[in-house]
Amino acid sequence: MVVGLTAKTVTVGDITTRQLVSIEADETLEKAGKVMQEKEVTMLVVMENEKVVGVLTAGQWFNSFYLHVGSHLPQNRFRTDRAGQFDLQLEKSEAVKKRAAEFKKIKVSDIMNRHFKTISENASLVEAVHEMKSSEIRRLLVTDEKSGKVIGVLGRTKTITALLDEL
Repeated sequence: MVVGLTAKTVTVGDITTRQLVSIEADETLEKAGKVMQEKEVTMLVVMENEKVVGVLTAGQWFNSFYLHVGSHLPQNRFRTDRAGQFDLQLEKSEAVKKRAAEFKKIKVSDIMNRHFKTISENASLVEAVHEMKSSEIRRLLVTDEKSGKVIGVLGRTKTITALLDEL
């Protein structure tokens, strides 16, 4: 909790996650998935020539996987081993294996969101809530007031926590 602040005085910068995890736009979705997994994040800031050009969310990655691979899997079935554990058996045809290999090579720039929203670190929490709600987004990239550079990310969870602390 940020002691002594109210929702009107808490700034975006007070609750911003400042550890950005980024990836280059020309990297593959395979690499992006591995970075998200290793860093335990659900969004990557996409860079090109040291400039933010987009964002890639786990949801976008997952949807792309489903469209390219998952929706083409033959019948899935469950089996139970002797210990009673369920195991999903995927019957992979050569066509599915080929689609999976192709998916791994898709570039981040092919599916990233280029229409991301930013907000100043000096904006109020109320402004952030309004921007998230009106834009129907879950995260905002937070910018430095002076340089305009992206310095962090503000997501709904941190915003909710800050709002609850102030109630």
